[in-house]
Amino acid sequence: MLIVLYIFIIIILIAFGIVYIKVIRPQKRIYDIFRAQGINGEPFVPIIGQLSEMRRHRQADLIMTYQENLAKKHGNIFLVCFGPITRIVITEPDMLADVFSRANAQNYTKPPMMANVFRPIIGVQNLLVGHGYEHERARRMINPAFHHINLKSMISIITDQTAKTIQELLSTVSSNDEKGARVNVQIQFNALTLSIIASSAFGSGFETITNAKEIICRTFTELLDAIVYRTLFMVNQIPIISKLPFWKKTIVDNGARLISELIDKIITERRQGHSTSMCNGADLLDLLLSAVDDQGIPFTDEQIKDEALTFVFAGSETTGNLMSWIFYILTTHHHVLVACQEEVDRILPNGIEPTNEHLSKLVVCEAIINETLRLYPPAPLFTRYCTHEHVIGTERQLRIPVGATITINSYILHRRSDLWDRPDEFDYTRWMRDPKTDLKPKLPHPFAYLPFAAGSRNCIGQNFALLEAKIMLAMFIQRCNFELVPGQKIVPDLKITMRPKYGLWLNISKRQIKKTYTRLCE
Repeated sequence: MLIVLYIFIIIILIAFGIVYIKVIRPQKRIYDIFRAQGINGEPFVPIIGQLSEMRRHRQADLIMTYQENLAKKHGNIFLVCFGPITRIVITEPDMLADVFSRANAQNYTKPPMMANVFRPIIGVQNLLVGHGYEHERARRMINPAFHHINLKSMISIITDQTAKTIQELLSTVSSNDEKGARVNVQIQFNALTLSIIASSAFGSGFETITNAKEIICRTFTELLDAIVYRTLFMVNQIPIISKLPFWKKTIVDNGARLISELIDKIITERRQGHSTSMCNGADLLDLLLSAVDDQGIPFTDEQIKDEALTFVFAGSETTGNLMSWIFYILTTHHHVLVACQEEVDRILPNGIEPTNEHLSKLVVCEAIINETLRLYPPAPLFTRYCTHEHVIGTERQLRIPVGATITINSYILHRRSDLWDRPDEFDYTRWMRDPKTDLKPKLPHPFAYLPFAAGSRNCIGQNFALLEAKIMLAMFIQRCNFELVPGQKIVPDLKITMRPKYGLWLNISKRQIKKTYTRLCE
């Protein structure tokens, strides 16, 4: 019995030693390097870091307030531990300019943890978690897919899917109900953006293959929720624990298998000519299938699958949340809603659907989207992992050691009072183009506004997201009346993205379409 006890103690000591050498000591070293350079922050707590405080503030609906208070307490550069990982949070534009500069592109990649977290849903051969030459190669091959000519061909998908959603919502409204249907638009917008990006990526295969829509919309959402749950409880970050059959592991495994099998089938059907693009031109799947690198080598089927799923993952949740925040603003700022309605009625009279020719004229809609992205960036935290030691900053220099994780908090950056006039006030006019030159207003600093990150790893689909948001906004404004259901609590909740924690409930009813009449000349 005593021998068994000794063996148990030895095993525990060995396990602790491994954890200390592999996890605790490297992160404490990074923490000490930054502290030696005068960087303040929260105390270093092995393994759990500030996770307990984050959970406590999240449960109290104060997670973003917690983030803001850290910046008020420590300044624009500070240390915080997300579980076992030491992170240096930087919201200083001059330093961010160095982090995202072309000269430092080779010094950063996405944190290794991201590959473990998102592997079940998007694999590892994609722009989100790829790095080095493979990332650069894929980026060059995929860039043409988001050229404005290809984006223009996808407008029909966005308008068709948006029109269907609006029609379905309005069909539930009783003719005797003046207020309209009570709807959680957060769910509706996330479902709509998921349908749009899936249709844009997979074409008719998304509509015609048995259960494809259900697998993409339902299974994809369940899988993402399970991954978020496992991430918040640090399951995905510890390889041994992540393999245990607990903490929604079954949902992750089954969901990943169903989606993988479906996308394999969609790719095979397209290669055999059994499915087609739903765009006016080539869709994302066509472009991925036809893309070749400088040596004429195409993507493998596995790479095509991972890249396509990455577009669906990154292009649905974020834009859906953006739309929720836009409509929160519209229902709480009447003058903004009126300005938006007046523009839409003028540019899109008689209920016509927006085309590419109309979109450039929707300048108020564009400004509202930009200002919403400033105050409520859907992905307010993004990270970079240092692979080569270097120095950033000019007036104040900072040595970044290998293995350091830099976090950029755009929610805090976008609300800095020394960069933005009236930073907490929603003012879409700050984004209005000059009517003479059609130029956008100058930013307070080139790196003061980062809703889509920046540098060589910025969001490749940002133009698609802005196009999608503008069309959805214009069509909902054109066809619907909506008002905020009173008594609900609207607070931002930060998991992977930032969304209204309890949803956004609106009363939606049919809006009388404004008609214009042409005077007939005798």
